[in-house]
Amino acid sequence: MLHLLLALTAQDPDLARAESLLAAGDLARARALAERVVARRPADPQAHLALGRIHFARPVIGRYPALDHFRIAARLAPGHPDPLYRQVEVGWFLGSDEGEVIAREALLRLLALDPDYRDAWARFELLFQNRDIWRRADQALARHGDHPVVLERRARLALALEEPNRSDSLLALVLARRPQHVPALQLRARAAFEGGRDSAGYAWYDSAVAHADQDSTGVLWEAVWMIATPAERERHDATSPGGRRRFFEWFWGSRDPNLVTRENERIAEHFGRLAEARRQFRLTHPQTLYHRSPFWRALQDQAWRDELAALAALQPALFPGQPAERFEAAIRQGPLPSAVTDTAAAGRTTMQAAMLDARGLLWVRHGRPDVMQIGILDPLRPLPIATLRPMDYEGWLYRTPQGRASVGFAYQPGAGLDRFFAPVSGAQVASIHYLLSTDRTTVPAALEARVWAAMFQSAELGLTDVYYRTAPEPAAVALWDGEGEMVARARGPGLLRVSVPAGSYRLGLDVDSAGVLGRLRGDITVPRFPVDDVGLSSLVLAGVDSLTDRETALGAMPASLTYPADAPLSGYAEVYGLAADRDGRARYRVRYSFARVRSLAGRLLHGPEEVALEFVREVPATLVVAERLVIEPGRVPAGRYRVRLAVTDLRRNVKSESVDLEITIR
Repeated sequence: MLHLLLALTAQDPDLARAESLLAAGDLARARALAERVVARRPADPQAHLALGRIHFARPVIGRYPALDHFRIAARLAPGHPDPLYRQVEVGWFLGSDEGEVIAREALLRLLALDPDYRDAWARFELLFQNRDIWRRADQALARHGDHPVVLERRARLALALEEPNRSDSLLALVLARRPQHVPALQLRARAAFEGGRDSAGYAWYDSAVAHADQDSTGVLWEAVWMIATPAERERHDATSPGGRRRFFEWFWGSRDPNLVTRENERIAEHFGRLAEARRQFRLTHPQTLYHRSPFWRALQDQAWRDELAALAALQPALFPGQPAERFEAAIRQGPLPSAVTDTAAAGRTTMQAAMLDARGLLWVRHGRPDVMQIGILDPLRPLPIATLRPMDYEGWLYRTPQGRASVGFAYQPGAGLDRFFAPVSGAQVASIHYLLSTDRTTVPAALEARVWAAMFQSAELGLTDVYYRTAPEPAAVALWDGEGEMVARARGPGLLRVSVPAGSYRLGLDVDSAGVLGRLRGDITVPRFPVDDVGLSSLVLAGVDSLTDRETALGAMPASLTYPADAPLSGYAEVYGLAADRDGRARYRVRYSFARVRSLAGRLLHGPEEVALEFVREVPATLVVAERLVIEPGRVPAGRYRVRLAVTDLRRNVKSESVDLEITIR
């Protein structure tokens, strides 16, 4: 087409001159010359194309005349894509419902001619779509046979049409030619997840992440940025191409809802939510000025404040606070502060970048809300809206670790029919910010597991051995550092051990009993055991009748911490850093205390009750001294106890105590 343009321009000096004047911004003279050429050669598509471009550059009034000439050029040159693309630009500029129709119809014809023409496909994805549009696009692309790019796009359309098996078949053809193509690998994972074949989905997604370092398309990030935290977005932006695989492994690692399994169920959950959000909450007006113009958004924000003020006057009970504060509280609230109005994508709204309305943004992060109410703006104050259009309002409520998060939505006047955030209080604004910076799994974890932890100095210098035992089994444990990096992980039946440097960590501990999951997430501090001062490991209590080593004692310590009253009790601990005398020996006092755990009434009636065992030991002063004790049956009566071990280095008069251990003897 460019060659044709140059040839025709060279043949007509007026048209060439018009092109030069257009480039120089002299639109009046360029238009006069181009109109003369069109008058002389009305069947010349290039003349109409040039005149249309000149009209398009005119401020305010030139778009529709430009569209007319672009359409004439397309009719005169039906095999050339440029006149169709120019029509797309007109529709894009208009941005209204009419503009979307103009752009979409031209794009569908353009895809049939040349599916790779400029950014036609990228623009198509940013327009409103429905099943009819997807089918028409698929028919247009089907004209181009088995080109891998076309097959990949048809696979995307098949997923939109909820035809995952057809999508999988198309992607198989793509991957047969390009086996490491990350976009196709991720799409095939989506097809598997949406087709109910989660095992295949995990395998395909794992392959996509494995080749992330070689991918330059950014498709892995495009699929997950909607659930990322601000810190994760910053880390992604700072990640070099060679670090992409590690980034996505890190991104998903802390979200794994079941550490026992090898698959990360959060991945399947995410793609399931994304598919559901696209079905229910796809933007119906993605090219409105609201999404593309900060100035227009400011106007609409003011319109919403005016509407809130009217609601405050009509229904003051909708707004918290004293009567005198209600009106001001209402007018201070905009649809949403800057957290979700502007993105790095050329000032677009987050909703346009995601192609989802406000409800969809929350659905992808947190799933189905615990409460959904139509005609209500705040589920915490479920008062129906007393207006002529109550169905325009909606309220959601999530139960979160931070408490109940209430969010209101409304149709924004002048901004299409999509639902936008519509907070009626500062609390709702805070809830929106919280929900849009966090995400959660809804993979159920109803099982209450029994678990204990024990910490010892590791044989490897600078590390601490952390042990876990759970009931039921199997179980898995993971520790993440302050940067979110997983530093240790163990899974399996029986005793679990991880070895890490001293410090603060995020703990993940999961157990699985015949498919029923138990989940624990929290923070732990791993101690550093001193080498130049007295230190004490955790206390281990085993239901055996002999003195044992560390591993044997830990293996015999029941996960329930419940012991029979008619059996002996064996204690094991390690003492570190005892001082030596001139003969190389150490002396220390050891005290075992069993403090009975009673209710407040029991303590008032019976007073404190404690069984204490105290000894003085003299041993060779080694780096690690094993402290062992066997307690005869009946020495500690049946009951619940808080057990503590205290060791005093008699040479330096320095004392160290273990963390309390709660046990039951019955």
